[in-house]
Amino acid sequence: MFIKFYCKNGHYYEIEELKLLAEPQNHRYCCCGEKLSIFNLNDIMENDINIRAEKYINEWIKELGIEGCIELIERNKDQSCYRIYKEILEKRGFKLKGETK
Repeated sequence: MFIKFYCKNGHYYEIEELKLLAEPQNHRYCCCGEKLSIFNLNDIMENDINIRAEKYINEWIKELGIEGCIELIERNKDQSCYRIYKEILEKRGFKLKGETK
């Protein structure tokens, strides 16, 4: 995934996530001297949340089986993250009963 930065002078800067993690100190300021801000922060956060949700679902399936995993997610349908788990399971071909309010 690429992280996009910008400065208030209108310059854009894009770097691969792994390169940024290896050298974070080199990517704080633009070539013009202005501090860089992250342009695509929402995309980064959404991607991170989905990766974590996939990880949890995989762990729950190993521990509880698919029926137990679905039951656990349905039991917590009032939680704000329910929609994310529901979408992941539906992409995998499983149907959940509950709907969010």
